[in-house]
Amino acid sequence: MPFSEILGQDPALKVLRHAQRSGRLPHAWLFTGPSRVGKSKTAEALAQWLNCEREQQQDACGQCPTCRQIAERNYPDFMALEPDGKNIRIAQVHQALRWLQLRADRAKVRVLIVDGAQHFNRESANAFLKTLEEPPPGTLIVLIAESPAQLLETLVSRCQLVRFRPLPDELVRTILVQNPEFSEAQIEAVLPWALGSVPTGLITELETLESVQTQTVRWLTTRSAPEALEEILPEMGNWGGAKSEAWRLMLDFLERWFRDVSWLQHGLPEVQLLCPEFRKSLDQGARRFSTRWVLEIPERLARLRESIELNANKPLALETLWLHLLKTA
Repeated sequence: MPFSEILGQDPALKVLRHAQRSGRLPHAWLFTGPSRVGKSKTAEALAQWLNCEREQQQDACGQCPTCRQIAERNYPDFMALEPDGKNIRIAQVHQALRWLQLRADRAKVRVLIVDGAQHFNRESANAFLKTLEEPPPGTLIVLIAESPAQLLETLVSRCQLVRFRPLPDELVRTILVQNPEFSEAQIEAVLPWALGSVPTGLITELETLESVQTQTVRWLTTRSAPEALEEILPEMGNWGGAKSEAWRLMLDFLERWFRDVSWLQHGLPEVQLLCPEFRKSLDQGARRFSTRWVLEIPERLARLRESIELNANKPLALETLWLHLLKTA
């Protein structure tokens, strides 16, 4: 995918083009920004541009054998490293470092992309550090993460930072419409969840999302906590299962729902509600939960996500959240 096909990230592309044209291309970049806004595609496009057989000045052609092989992740001088499970493991780093020491097969610049660099553990990050500081000649390393704060400062300090911005809703719609597999109804259903990203994965989860929203609202508005817990506690075991994304959809919805509750409590414009279809429940929530507590819920949800990322018992963590929610109500 050439730069010309990456939408909504002109400032980031301008930085990359300027660095290349000025002859000051750093040996390591750090791309940060929300998920699904084009960071990985831009890293791939950069690898194509640096190695395109047609030597375009502003962009890769996207059609030559090198460009196609990079897009297919089948080019000998291009490697993409991603987390194996929850972490980037030390064995993966050692393999990538050995690959970096190889001579180029065909490339002008060999490119290593670390997609999900926030998933380095301390051991793998430290193993990667020396190479990041002094990579072999003719190589380029691109780290990709949502925020610099997710990485060790020693990694961040050795990279040139490029920030990617959230995408406007109309641009998200334009990108989704380009996929012939998505119906108009599916696109309309996921657009309110975009929030600056392209929610392609959510389209396959629409049925689960609808069920999660309905049940979550029912539990939030029930007047009988014991009755609700009879349903919630066993359901958290199902939603927190190894192959289920229901727990993540629930936390996303809770963030949006409580944001709207706070919006109503402070008398802000109702046209900017994220969950207007649940307006009746939002009114109930605005009366049921204290303003102070509603303002604290985003931090609690963030801590919960972090603990789950650190291998906390997922069903137990979700059960504890609901015990707190119903106790506070």
